[in-house]
Order: sequence, then structure tokens, then C-alpha cells
Amino acid sequence: MRKSDIIAIAAVALATFPVIYVAMLFVTGTLRLEYGFQQQDEEQAVKVEEVRHSARRDSLSAQNTKIFEAVQQERAELAREQERLAEQYSRLEMLQAEIERGRRDLVSERTQLESKMAVVPEAEVARIRKLAKIYEAMKPGEAAAILETLPDAQVAQILSRMGDDRQKGRIMSLLTKEKAGRINRLIK
Repeated sequence: MRKSDIIAIAAVALATFPVIYVAMLFVTGTLRLEYGFQQQDEEQAVKVEEVRHSARRDSLSAQNTKIFEAVQQERAELAREQERLAEQYSRLEMLQAEIERGRRDLVSERTQLESKMAVVPEAEVARIRKLAKIYEAMKPGEAAAILETLPDAQVAQILSRMGDDRQKGRIMSLLTKEKAGRINRLIK
């Protein structure tokens, strides 16, 4: 390419650029031509522009109002939810206190029962010793007849507490074979 061709292309580009630029402004609506523009039309244009701005403000106000109402409603729902949770929390605390009272009562009752249970074996041991002395003093036939009617565990305890082994042997010999066998297994 020659220098003259380059200069010609540059001159055409410089001449056509403003034309193409103005055409693009028309197409996009950025540029518009008005003929016969008068003072009245200018005032009317200002009014139209004010209406557009006020309509835009009104739509924004309406939109903001809806958003504000939604936010207010959400706050009210959150407040109700907080009240409900606070109520449930207070119920939970009351139930925990009630459970704690019940636990303390159970511990107290258990302590009382354990102390009573400790007294019962001592009384039972004393009663068995007393019965052992009585049966030891009786004739073996009479003692065996009575012991035959008692439960095996009780008979085993009574015989274990007797001090005289001969008396034990005489009484055991007079018991039925089945009863004597069961008692032998129970005596320690």
C-alpha cells in the first residue's frame, strides 16, 4: 500500500465516523430531533418529566412500603417465636426442678428403706436364734414334727443356729428323707 492510499482511507474514516456515531445515537434513542419546539412545549416537557419522576418515586415508595410491611411482619413473627421459646424454656426449667425434687425424694426414701432393711435382718437373726434355743430344748420327735411343716430355708437357718450337734442329728433323723436331703443342701 502506498502512502496516498493510507491517507485516503484515513480521510474517509474521519469523515464517516461522525455520521455513523450520530446514526447509532438515533438507533439507541439517546439522540432525538424535535422541530418547532416552543416555550409551551418546554413547560409541558418539564411537567411530563416531573410526572415520570413522581411516578418512579411512587412506585419506589410502594415497593418500600411492601418491604417495610414484610419486615414488620417478620419482626412480629420473631417476637412471637421468642415468646413461645421463652415459655417452653420456663416449662423446661419447672420440669427440671420437679425432676430434681423427685430425685431427692427417692434418695431420701431409699435411705429410709435401707435403714429399715438393716434393722430387719438383725431382728430376723435374733428371732432365728430364739427359735433355735426353743427347738434345741424340745424333744427331738416334737421338734422334728414342727420343723417338718416349716419352709426348708427357715429350718436350715434354725438348725444352723443350734449349738448342740447331737440334738441336730436326732432332729434330722426324724425328718422325712426328702426334707432332710433338701435341708442338708441348704445348711452352710
